[in-house]
Amino acid sequence: MKAQTLLHKNETEKFILPVLNAMVITLFLFYIDEGFYDFRWMLNIGNWIVFLVYVAAIYGIQLILILPIYRFAPKIILFSGRIFLILSVAFFLLFVVLR
Repeated sequence: MKAQTLLHKNETEKFILPVLNAMVITLFLFYIDEGFYDFRWMLNIGNWIVFLVYVAAIYGIQLILILPIYRFAPKIILFSGRIFLILSVAFFLLFVVLR
């Protein structure tokens, strides 16, 4: 039973981490490009549509690069995904706060 739970957690995590990474990357790009270092871009519905297109594109690229490697080294991929997510969130927050 425990093996099934662990396997299920890794299976969902390998798809959730790239989504979170893609969202943080896109938030940062929209913060510096669309909003001119502001979050006013969130008020326009057209920007949200483009935001979703960017997230989908970055997510797809990540899956294309990660899934073939995931067969050989799943723990390394999950660990590096977590580290990248933590670093990108920290970088984004530092950029916003220290602006």
